[in-house]
Amino acid sequence: MAGDEAQLAQLLTGQDRTMVLGAVRTAIGGGLTEEDIRLISNRKEQLKRFERLLTEPEYFRQEENLATTRGAEAVWQAFFEANQWIFGYGLNLIACESINDGKLERITTGANIFGGAGKRIDAIMRSKGLISSMLFCEIKTHDTELLSNTPYRVGVYQPSKELGGGVAQVQKTASKAQQLISSQLLTRIYEDDGTPTDVELSTTRPRQVVVIGSLREFTHNGAVNPEKMSSFELYRTSIQDVEVITFDELYERACFIVEDH
Repeated sequence: MAGDEAQLAQLLTGQDRTMVLGAVRTAIGGGLTEEDIRLISNRKEQLKRFERLLTEPEYFRQEENLATTRGAEAVWQAFFEANQWIFGYGLNLIACESINDGKLERITTGANIFGGAGKRIDAIMRSKGLISSMLFCEIKTHDTELLSNTPYRVGVYQPSKELGGGVAQVQKTASKAQQLISSQLLTRIYEDDGTPTDVELSTTRPRQVVVIGSLREFTHNGAVNPEKMSSFELYRTSIQDVEVITFDELYERACFIVEDH
């Protein structure tokens, strides 16, 4: 109950941290550590920030003014860099992480991570397991349009230029990277200066993801436009090898991970 939580918070305010942690351990009967509490608390704080970026234009503009390059996309790039747990688990509910504890954005063709500079991808990740596989991702913004403003025919809406372009871009990047290493089933990852790492990836059919827009685009006065929604769903489910996920869907998946709802 909300009242019980408020009363508990009031009782614990100002108490010794070690005492509070011990009380929580006793109450739940588990091995909860201070690091566990810090991690959960930080992730909930980041979910609140995620929500503000999605729903508060003024807050987003403030964050955008702090970004040094590429405007609105840079805000999301920096956010996902700092919160790779959202990007990894939230995309496919399979644990993913950056290639070698580095940045999500990497150079994948030309002089690159496979050979040791070239075309950039907003995020390249690897699944976590005994053998890792590749995941390429293009990150747009939550305000990017998903569909063209005017219908192609009555009740038929075509994907926006940015959506179609994002899909084509991630497909081309993944294809070029795969061609570069097509002679091998596994490939080793290299640092920018050519230093080999201990990371090897499966190069078979890498997953491709475009994070773009918001489903709120299809609502008006609280109701959903079924023609727009169906046009979008038909398009994204028809694309082979590319998953299109909106920012609000990614947010909800991240909430499920942290809060189980």
